[in-house]
Amino acid sequence: MKVKAKLKGDVVKVKVLAEHVNAGPEEAEKKKIEPNFIKSVIAKANGKVVFEVSGSGFISKNPQFTFTFKGAKKGDEVEVTWTDIKGNTKSKKKAIK
Repeated sequence: MKVKAKLKGDVVKVKVLAEHVNAGPEEAEKKKIEPNFIKSVIAKANGKVVFEVSGSGFISKNPQFTFTFKGAKKGDEVEVTWTDIKGNTKSKKKAIK
């Protein structure tokens, strides 16, 4: 997973590349693999949830997310975590620039 977080004024802009196969039932059947996709993405800063989204089998492979929030400063960390339908998780922390 790749995460970039940049402060401009009082707004933090975060870009996330979540590396995952994201194969829904139909695509998995075509590729002869088990269905597996990201079911949730949560981002936290300073102990607070600043972004949350639920996924489905219709999200593309290696999806990209961009979001903004207020209430952080340079040097604070943003932690992004995704969870797939098999219970696998991946997290990444990035300091805000």
